[in-house]
This record gives sequence, C-alpha cells and structure tokens, in this order.
Amino acid sequence: MSDIVRRLNVSRRSLSKVVSSKRKLDETRDLSPPRATLSSSSQSKSLGGSPILSRKVQNTTRSPNASHLLDQDNSLFNDHIKDILLQAEETTGQGSDLKENRLQDKETPRKDLFSDDSEDIFANSDDDSLFTTPNIAHMKTPGSGGSKTPQNRIPKIAHSSTPVTITSNSSRTPCRRGSRLQLLSTPSSYCSETSRNRTPGTQKSTKDNNCREGLRSSLPKSGIISPEVPMQKTQNTLGSSGDSQDSQLISSLPLSVLDIRKRVLEEPLTPKPVQKITAGNPEPQFANVNLVSENCDRGPFFGLPDRVRELYRELKGISELFPWQSKCLLSGAVQSKLNLLYSLPTSGGKTLVAEIIMLQELLCYRKNCIFVLPYVSLVQEKIRSLAPFALELGFYLEEYAGSRGRFPPVKRRHKNSLFVCTIEKAHALFNSLVVDNRLDEVGLVVVDEVHMLGEDTRGANLESFLAKLKYLNGTLSTKIQIISMSATVGNLMELSRFLESELYTDSWRPVQLEEFIKVGRDVYSVTPQESEQFRLKRKLDVGNYNQEMIKMDEDYLTNLVLEVFPEHSCLVFCDTKKRCENVAEMICKIIFRQLELANKVCNHKREERKQLCRSLLQDGAGYMCQILRRTLEFGVAYHHSGLTMDERKVLEEGFLSGCIGVLCCTSTLAAGVNLPARRVIIRSPFMGRNQLSHTQYKQMTGRAGRAGLDTKGESFLMVKPNQVQLVTDVVTSPVEHCISSLHKSGSLGLATLVLNCMYLGLITTPQVAKEIVEQTLLRIQADKLSVNLENELTASFDLLFNNNLITTVDESLATQQRIHMSTQIKPTRLGRAAIQGNINLSLSGKLYSDLKDARPRLAVDTCLHILYLLTPYDLAESIYYTASVYHRVYLSLSPPDLEVARFLGITENIIVGLVTGRGFPKALKPVLSRFYLSLALLDLWNTVPIHTVAEKFSISRGEVQNLMSSAASFSSSVLHFCLEIEEFWAYQELLEPFTKRLAHCCSPELLPLLDLPGVRAGRAKLLLQAGYSTLGCIAKAEPGDLVRGIPNLSHKAAKLIVQSAKLQLIEKAEGLHDEADIVLLEIA
Repeated sequence: MSDIVRRLNVSRRSLSKVVSSKRKLDETRDLSPPRATLSSSSQSKSLGGSPILSRKVQNTTRSPNASHLLDQDNSLFNDHIKDILLQAEETTGQGSDLKENRLQDKETPRKDLFSDDSEDIFANSDDDSLFTTPNIAHMKTPGSGGSKTPQNRIPKIAHSSTPVTITSNSSRTPCRRGSRLQLLSTPSSYCSETSRNRTPGTQKSTKDNNCREGLRSSLPKSGIISPEVPMQKTQNTLGSSGDSQDSQLISSLPLSVLDIRKRVLEEPLTPKPVQKITAGNPEPQFANVNLVSENCDRGPFFGLPDRVRELYRELKGISELFPWQSKCLLSGAVQSKLNLLYSLPTSGGKTLVAEIIMLQELLCYRKNCIFVLPYVSLVQEKIRSLAPFALELGFYLEEYAGSRGRFPPVKRRHKNSLFVCTIEKAHALFNSLVVDNRLDEVGLVVVDEVHMLGEDTRGANLESFLAKLKYLNGTLSTKIQIISMSATVGNLMELSRFLESELYTDSWRPVQLEEFIKVGRDVYSVTPQESEQFRLKRKLDVGNYNQEMIKMDEDYLTNLVLEVFPEHSCLVFCDTKKRCENVAEMICKIIFRQLELANKVCNHKREERKQLCRSLLQDGAGYMCQILRRTLEFGVAYHHSGLTMDERKVLEEGFLSGCIGVLCCTSTLAAGVNLPARRVIIRSPFMGRNQLSHTQYKQMTGRAGRAGLDTKGESFLMVKPNQVQLVTDVVTSPVEHCISSLHKSGSLGLATLVLNCMYLGLITTPQVAKEIVEQTLLRIQADKLSVNLENELTASFDLLFNNNLITTVDESLATQQRIHMSTQIKPTRLGRAAIQGNINLSLSGKLYSDLKDARPRLAVDTCLHILYLLTPYDLAESIYYTASVYHRVYLSLSPPDLEVARFLGITENIIVGLVTGRGFPKALKPVLSRFYLSLALLDLWNTVPIHTVAEKFSISRGEVQNLMSSAASFSSSVLHFCLEIEEFWAYQELLEPFTKRLAHCCSPELLPLLDLPGVRAGRAKLLLQAGYSTLGCIAKAEPGDLVRGIPNLSHKAAKLIVQSAKLQLIEKAEGLHDEADIVLLEIA
C-alpha cells in the first residue's frame, strides 16, 4: 500500500500528459497491463479466499519522474488520496493476517472462554430441570444460569499466450443474437466498461475490435474451441497504431490509476481441450470460458462454474434440479435473455431457478441484480442463505429492508452487487439509480410473489415500480430483464401481457398431495377433477378419547395430529393468535392423559428440546414464554406475529430439525418462510373474521409434503356440520384474479406514480403522464373494471394540486382552475420530499406540519420528543391501550418527559378524564395513541428488554419488536424527507444517529456486531463478552472457536457469522480502494 502511495507523487509534467489524454483514458479506464499477478501462496492467505486482501505486485515499472514531489497547488489532492489509501491499507491489514493468526491459534490452542466453573443458564440444576416427569400443570423452572471451515475454493487464474480459433460444427444450430448461450469469454479487465455492460453478441465499435475479440470467441452452438492454435494476448492488440504513444503513457501511470487487480472469476485460464458436444453428451448447454476452474471446467452448470453446483450440494443439500427447473432454465426466454413469468404451486422450487438466473447475470453478464421480496423476514432469510455464495463467487450482497440500504448505492468498479430488497426499498433504490443516471448498471430485476400486485396498498407500489421500469426500458440500449414468480392465479395471461413476459406454467409438485375434508368424525377425500368431488374416505377412530378429553377437544383435532406425530411433522393453522396458543396447550393436555403415549412423545429428541429452550432463554435475555416452556417438552409449539423475530427463528429451526413436531400457526406462516410438513391441518374455514380464500387455502396446503423425506403430503380442512356449504368456495372454486389497485383509495396509487415520475423528470405534462399510465396493469384491466383512465388521471392530478405536491412551471397559471394536457408541471418542495422519503402522500402534509410545529420548542434534554416524531402514523391506528395502563405510565414520567407531553396537549386533566371516562377532544385521539407508542420506544431506547416493555405496556413482544423496526424504517424516511427541505437542517443532524440505533435499541458498542446475519442483541452481548468486539476479531476466528465460546451456538450458525464478517470486511476494503481509483481517474 505504501508503494502505491509513493507512486501518487508524480511530476507536474506527467500529470499534464494524463490530462491531455483524458479522452483516451476514459475509453480504456478498465484496461490494465498484465503487471500484477496472484501467487498461489498469497491467494491462499487472502481473507475468505478473495485476492483483494493479499496481492503480489510483480514487474512494475515506474514513471521516469515518479520520484519527484507534486507542486504546492497539487498538495491538497495528494494529501486527500493518501488519507484514502492509508485508510484502505489499515482496513486491508485488518484482514490480511488472518492466516497467520490462524496458524498461531494452532500452535497455542485457544482456551475456552467459558471455563468449567462458569455459570451456565442451567448450572446447579438437574439435567431434567427443563423437562420433568410429564405434568402439564406443574413444571419446574430452569435454574440460572466444532470443526474448521473448509477453505474457499476460488478458481486459480493464469494468463495464456496461446491463440484460439473457432471451428464450425454444422450439425449444431447457430446461436441466436443476444442469446444467453453467447457468454463472455474475455476477462472484463481487458474490455472497457461499455463492452462489459453490453449484451454478449451485440456489435461493438471498430475502435475496440481487438479488445472485443474475446467476445466473439465464446462457445456458441455452432463452434467449439480448437486447442491446437494458441490464444493471443488481447492486451497487446489494444487500440490502433496511432494510439501507441497514449498506450505508453497509460502504462507509465501509477498502478492505482489502472485496474491491475486480478478479480475473482475475472481472469482467463490457460486454454485446455474442451470435450466436443455430441448427441450422447448434451452438456453443457451453456459455455463460458470466463468462469472456469483449474480443472478445465467451462461452465457446465447452466453456464456457471461447477463450484456453483458444489455450493448448492454442500449448503442446501441440492444434488440435482427438478425436471421443470431444468426445462425452464433451458427455455428460449432464459437463453435469449427475455422477460419471463413462471408460476407453480407452493413449494415447487421457484426461487432456485431465479437464483441461478441471478448468478448468471452477476458472473457471466457482469451486471447488478435487484431481487424483490414481499417481507422483511424473507429478505433477511435470503441474505443469510446467499452470503456463502457471495463470499465464494466474488460478488456483493446488499440488504435493503427496514432501516438498511444506501441511496444511491455505492458505485462498484470491479465486482457486481445483488440487492435484496422489500417492495418499498426496491422502489426507492430504483429511483436513486434513475436520478444518478446509473440504471445501465442493472441487468436483471427478479420479483417474487408478483401476484401481490392485487394487494390494496403494497400492490400499487409494486405496480408503479414495474410500470416505470417498463417505460424506461424503452430508452435503454440494453434492456433490463424482468423475471417474475407467481403463485397460481386466474389471470396469468394478463400478468404476462403487463410484464411483457414469456409465460411458463406447470402443476408439478415435489411430492403428491392428498386433500381431505373433515366433518365431525367423517373424513372425505377431495377429487376436483371428477364429477363427485367429495367422497367419504373413512371415520376417525376415537376409542382412546374419554369424556374429559372429548370435552377439551370436541373436534378430535389431536387425533388427527397423533396419526403422524411424533414420527412425522404437522402444521396446524388456526384462525387467531390466541387460538394458536390454546390449541398447542390442548394437544399437550390430551397427550399427557395417555401415559404410554406421553412417555414416548416426551423422550423423543429430549436433549435437542432442552437445547432449544436454552436458545430461547438466551435470545430472550433470560425470559421464556411460560406456554412454550410447558409445550416444548412434548415437541409442540405455537408461531405467530406476537413472538419476536428471534423466537420465531428458533422455533422454525427447531421444526425443520425435527425436535418440534407440531407447530400451531396463523396463515402468515404459509406466505413466509417455507416450513414443509407431512400433514397440514386447517382448523377452520375462517381466518380471523374473513372466510378463507382459495389462494390462502392453496398456500397452506402447499406446505404439505417434504421433498426427499416424504412420499406424499396430506391436508385436512376441518369444518363443522353447519359450515359444509362453505367448502366448495374454499376448496374447489376458481382461482382468484390479480386485480390492479392503482385506482383505489381515491386514486392515491395513481397519484403516487405520477408524482414519482415527475420527480424523476419523466413527466412534464399531463399528456406524458397519460403515456406512462398506458404501461400499467390498470390500463389492461380498465374495461373489465369499468374504470375510465382519463377520469382517474384527472382525480390524481386534483389530489396532488390540493395537497400542494405539484405546481405549474409558469407561476401565473397556478391560480387557474383548469390545466391543459400541454401545461408544464413540476413537483413542489413538499412533493420532492415526499418521494425522497418514500412517505405516503396522504401523510406528507401532516408530517411537515408536525416537524414545523415542533421545531421552535424541540426538547433536547430528552429523547422522547424526537421519538414521538419518529413513531409511525399507521401503527398508532393498530395498537390499542387501556386507560389504567396509560395512567400508570404517565405518572412515572420524568419532568422533561412531562414537558413534552404538555407541549403535545396531553395534560394531567386529559389523563384523568381518560381514566374516569369523561372523554377528551376527538382531535387528540391520534396524538394519545402515538404518544403511548413513543413512551414504549423510550424504554426500548434505554435498553429495557423487549419482554419487560411488552408487560409494562400490555402489548405482545412481537408488536414491541415491530414497533422498534418500523420506527427505524420511518426514521430513515423522515431523514430523507428533511434532506429536501432546507428549513429542517437541524433535523438532518439530529436524526442521523437515531436511524441505526433504533433498529436494535442497544448500546453503541453492539451495533457493528448486529449487522451480521443471525446476530441479535442477546447473541451480540455474548460475542462481546467473549472478546469478539469487532468484525475483524470474528473474521479471524474459526467457527469452532465461536461454538466453544458462545453458549447454544450451532456450528452452522457460527460458520455463517464468520463468513458474513469476512464478506463485510472485504467489501469495506475494496470499497476504499475503489474510491481511491475513482478519484484518480476523475482528476485525469
């Protein structure tokens, strides 16, 4: 690194030559002479297998004047670059000595951080203190209380001097232009950024013909590589003869100016013989010599290196694809890089296909990808599962959910990024890329659960995002590919038309599904294809039930469960959260009353269940739900939004491992994490107050059957005799259609789309707005919905004008009652702030007024006032309080907090009136609700445990945690809102530290550790206590060290934590190097 800093001290004459050749340098900014190579030893010592942290520079030549100092007028720039590179050197040094430290660890074994006499959560107690002799009413309370990671195998890279010729094979069909079969065969470091971003097969300019020669040497169907003729060095033929002087100038520049790093999977290998594709050997369908390994692996796994196949086998246990997956990946749409919409039943393996296509885009086409998921939990799960792939294959993995995400994203020069986003964050990310004119960096957008277009609120946001993407795609030289996944809906053709996609459908399931209806003791089989759709199959045997058990379980639910449990797993879907808890306890009571069965159930995986309880205690800071404490002994648990995310994650892992056999849950589980079971029981045809829809029914029954473990899956819908008429609507009715929601809520969704496009500069007149609306799903469904688009568009403009979100460019026209289709329109300052902060348009005016009113008397001696402003408006409408609890909390407030309450109009008189039932002004009702939640946030801010806050404010633990995460997300939105309004400059400084800390509400020293997947506050404290205070400490550790030092940490979780720490350090170090390179190139 010091050598690079010294090379920055070039002479003024060299710098002037650089400036004079700026145009030449811009065209070849990504070209690099072969002056740096990776030695095998340095590569093996790199952090996580990436060469960025240990590079060996060889055969370097310095400029003749490189030893001179810059003149005084260049000293400021020189100091700035030195600071950047020295910071990069420090970061790189933090990780480059990992191998050395590991060798020292081998020589001096690390002592256990928890000695034998350390206090454990179950110390000084009997081993069976958690699970005693079965007694559901009286259970004892618990007392107080690895192997090495395999080396990452990054393909070893070596330059070759042997040219290549293409020989034709007339028996094969020529590859289509722009096909995914024509993958890059020349390392991107030899080609300009323009050529890297083009679709393989497109024409290049004559000037770069020699540089692009490798693109024409890919492996189309019509040709194979002949090993007899050696490959020519591309870098020796760059440019024309007239460019020789500039080429010499470029080669004399400091190494940090040029891209001399040999990136993971970016360098060519010595050509080796390729097996000729014959009829008996059809693989590979894809071929990409740019992604190869040392053993002549030319992308046999759908154009990807064989290491990808190995990773899926090692990490996910996938040894081969399902037939439909292979067929879909070999379809014309995927190979020709066209838009694709594919639909299969739940648990069909849709996500795996999308992952492979994203890896093709990242590694073969070298462009960024945006992966859109509906829920934060799914985003976090996908980040955890893809982290090992990112570390091994050399791409960045960035999370955009909750408070996380940077707008615009960091510009990468050498690697590509996979952005995993929620719907709202994907929309904001897309806007930031358009504003910065960086949309060409994205090559692929993948949307999971695209049928959510039919949801009332989030559906409009998703439709706006896709409509803008379609509109802008028409302006790009290389279109962004859209891959969409959907559950079975009734209007797939309409969705395909809206998305301009090819359609692929299949009814394939990994295991056979048998559906049954239970009425009383009668069990009917469901055969929708036959004329007699419901046939009596059998009667339940309830001989083991006595009168007491019948009274507790009059529907014989436990009998259905015990037909498969404990040998197999079972999901029981209930209509309410409270019912989940009651049913879990009821099942345990029925089992307890059968002694022989109780012994069998309680002894099944007893030790694993103890470990599960310890994990719950650890994540809950010593707290564990009493219902779970009783039911987990029997392998039964409940799962709903009232639990914290940590508790739900532990229970999900326990269910997947088999130590939990019965999970009583709500319908949200079916739409979230995939938890397959042998049997699914739907306890009622209602979910809450609403009748079960056919789509919900299919989602739930889709969880039945575990691929590779079961030969079949079973689903049971339980109905009472007076509910039989509902069965046909739920089970055999036609699949619901996906309907646009842009026109709902007074055209609020359509108004948001118009304002978004106006903010991005896409709309300047109502006439242009009409053209963009033509790209929406609403336009396709307008006739069916009897919607007049012109009237809806007029209503949306009225809403924007009335809320002061847009105005006319000519101020003299602002007072007119009517505007014309050609009238020039622009967003107001408030409108820009609403889009920048992703604020609901109906709330933007309210937020502006609250911030403006609070500014003159903002209380800075307490955090309560700021927390009130950051409390989401929508949560105040969904969480209720009791007067007695409110009164008790109010009386405990400190004097500064009472001043904030009085400023908001909440006085002692109002609280007394609330308790006595005297009432209060109606306008004060939302303020009271929002202030109540801000008081809960204040306790969380002061690091009070979640379960303590939940008990104090009489709300569930899950709602408390949701309040915390929602406030963090809203804080980020408010901060970006204030950045657009100059008068709120003070809020810009105050809100920045709130955003990150609100997401976890813990002490500042824990915040770096909480960025790691799977690390929550409880585990972060244990890591800190064990001496792992930074990401560098964790990255240097072996997974076995973490397992021995951290209680109740599995080897799999420890390996993921170490890999994630390495990945983040690599991203940080490479980001600093990229920043230095970009600055050098800009001044040149």
